[in-house]
Amino acid sequence: MHRRTNLRAAGRQGRILVVFPLIAFVVSLCCMAVIGKDTLRRPRPDRIVWTIAFAIFAIAAGAEMIGSLSGWTPAIVRIYYVTGAVLVVGYLALGELYLLASSRISKFAPGVMWLITALAITLVLDAPVDERLLAHDGWEALERNIGLTAVTLFLNIGGSLILIAGALWSAWKFRKLGTQRRRMIGCILIALGTFIVASGGTVTRLGHREYLYIAMSIGIAVIFAGVLETRRSDQDSRGLRALLGLNPREDTGKIIPFQPGIVSRNARGNDAQALDYLIERLLPLDEAALDRNCREWSVDRLDIDALERSQAHQVWSLRTRLDPAAQQRLDELSPATRAQLAELYFEVFRASEHVGQTG
Repeated sequence: MHRRTNLRAAGRQGRILVVFPLIAFVVSLCCMAVIGKDTLRRPRPDRIVWTIAFAIFAIAAGAEMIGSLSGWTPAIVRIYYVTGAVLVVGYLALGELYLLASSRISKFAPGVMWLITALAITLVLDAPVDERLLAHDGWEALERNIGLTAVTLFLNIGGSLILIAGALWSAWKFRKLGTQRRRMIGCILIALGTFIVASGGTVTRLGHREYLYIAMSIGIAVIFAGVLETRRSDQDSRGLRALLGLNPREDTGKIIPFQPGIVSRNARGNDAQALDYLIERLLPLDEAALDRNCREWSVDRLDIDALERSQAHQVWSLRTRLDPAAQQRLDELSPATRAQLAELYFEVFRASEHVGQTG
């Protein structure tokens, strides 16, 4: 009698706990869809990697649901472990590294990540599963050797540190510049969500496996909120403002936060992409970083403290193409940096249009 009651209670608890993997599964799919849409619209390495990462997270949460509802099998255990326990944090961290230092890691990062992925899959496939423990222990029936444990700890601890430190550093950078408040808040939320996810793994290792997906579902929801917050500037400028047909210049006396993606209503095609790149990727940087980026695009900094007439024409022409907040940021820069940016825009980015037309 007592045994039957305990079994019923355990069954109810299992059905309740499966709600949290379901939440993580749905939120992961939403993250994948949102970032995947951005990737299709404008592919970037960080977006591609994060789309893959959230797809991996969704697979892990789906495996957890199937195992909890219909029973664990060695195949489900291995799918869950390689995706949820080993790879997902590593791919999220790789996406963060692309955001922080894309030019420095782009040559070797994909190869290294594919190598680690292949190694992780091989180690998981070679690890035996004690089928006698499946019903009670679930994925913990997988017997982990030293190599698999080392790879798991390396990706989870190292990846969590990269995610948290990178997101907080980005938030600090935006706070210092006084720009892109929504992206700053989004970065803080991403760091907080990563910490919550990591804490779930820590609690699991202390013997409380039932709390893993409670932390996972909350953490992934917070990360998703951060991702949405970092996108709000693009959505506000291209969505609501475009729908209403408003030009940023038409706001009367209202201070507009410096946001990426807000360009002149007259900008079209390649011109809009060039302006968006300047606003989103370059203007938030300090002058030293701006100089490095411009030199990477073949535009050197001039040793001047005032603009010549032709340079002033270029700077003013660039300024008229920007929204008020970006204009304010441009005005804060030194004459040499303003001339450097204007030359980059007109002599490199705009010149590429003519190259494409004549080709």
